[in-house]
Amino acid sequence: MSPGKRWGRSLAIAAPAAVLGLVGVLVVEVALARRGPMLEGGPLDLDGRVGGAEDGPPLRVVWLGDSTAAGVGVEQAADALPHLVAAAYGRPVELTVLAVSGDRIGDVLDDQLPGVAGADPDVVFISIGANDVTHLTTRDDFRDRYRAVLDALPLGSEVVLLGVPDMGAVPRLAQPLRAVAGFRGRELDEVVRQVAREEGARYVPIAAATGPAFRRDPGSSFAADEYHPSAAGYQLWADAVLEVVPTITP
Repeated sequence: MSPGKRWGRSLAIAAPAAVLGLVGVLVVEVALARRGPMLEGGPLDLDGRVGGAEDGPPLRVVWLGDSTAAGVGVEQAADALPHLVAAAYGRPVELTVLAVSGDRIGDVLDDQLPGVAGADPDVVFISIGANDVTHLTTRDDFRDRYRAVLDALPLGSEVVLLGVPDMGAVPRLAQPLRAVAGFRGRELDEVVRQVAREEGARYVPIAAATGPAFRRDPGSSFAADEYHPSAAGYQLWADAVLEVVPTITP
């Protein structure tokens, strides 16, 4: 057997073994991540009036999405992302937060969307995608369901889409799982960017705007579970949102 053939045979044997080894490592790391530190306390009540008592009707704002819109990672509503953004507008805001921790884009479509019409929103914020990354939602499925959500929103509402966060910055995920999550996060984030452009929605580049700071100082940016943003982390997110949507006029 020639050297070339021997090398080819060795690679043919080694490549599947390496893939199986990587899969095994990822399975173990997923199990370890699930058994990581947990946060205490139940869901925050984020609905209601935020801001001053100026004359005139309040801005009606709805948030859809996952734990990042539900405030998981902080202990008080004032530190949650919807409240931080609302408080920065300097006017009365009536918040309706339908986001649920752990939800994916399919849950937004099936479970959260029916509650939007009753709120008669001027603005709808959507922060979703992290759980689609970890649950391996395909790009096509994510895109199709995201478009279905936007198509079903009330006409006349301004729509703001937050991109998928930098999943490659999450300390709770060990390497190489963290790198894989980061790659998938970038794929789905690009879907959000494309859908926003096609549907005429505003897009907030959460990963690009906050990822570097989260990587530099994870101890400050992440909550005690090393997965969700802390109060300081959500402030970075709010700053990114306000950079794209500094004011809203219904």
